[in-house]
Amino acid sequence: MGSGTTLLAAKDLNRNSAGFDLQRKYITLSSERLANQSLTGNSRQIAIQDDARNIPEYLEKNTISLIFTSPPYANLLNRKRKNKSRRNKDNGQLNKIEQYSQDPSDLGTLDIDDYTKNMGDIFENLLPYLKPKAHCVINVSDMWWENQRIAIHVNIVNELTKRGYELRNIIIWDKNNIVNQIGIFGWPNNYITMGVTFEYILDFWKKPI
Repeated sequence: MGSGTTLLAAKDLNRNSAGFDLQRKYITLSSERLANQSLTGNSRQIAIQDDARNIPEYLEKNTISLIFTSPPYANLLNRKRKNKSRRNKDNGQLNKIEQYSQDPSDLGTLDIDDYTKNMGDIFENLLPYLKPKAHCVINVSDMWWENQRIAIHVNIVNELTKRGYELRNIIIWDKNNIVNQIGIFGWPNNYITMGVTFEYILDFWKKPI
């Protein structure tokens, strides 16, 4: 759930929503943000501290219209920072590990194989709780690990398809404009590579009965 932005969006749309996170600080932050919003509408937004593996305990089958999440990108953050932004600024972040947590339940502590299996387990358990044709949207990035590109989005597509979801769409989120302040299409960029400044919005659904 993180800082609760999706819960706020649900509130703006007058939609019921529940967000889950392992860490108490994000539950507190999300609840504070929700409390600061206007009191219009009659929907409910709930922030729950629990493991994603336990989400089915809170739900009834065939009741969910949308799952939307940006989970940890495997163990991407669980290493010392050595990138350019850390080397060129005296901000105390060089060689620091800036991980969300070291909780062994945290998906961000897992290598790509364990991460992929756990993601499959979590979403397979959630599939019966989606309505037919309800969507499951997952925002992930690829990563470089020990000089190898790890195509996290490919792993997720293959794993969830194997677990019973149907892939409907992939949206490539170009963050080059944010990072480098340049466009990716047309002059002077005739060719692009899918570096880690791209994120992938993977849109699955529960196949109709």
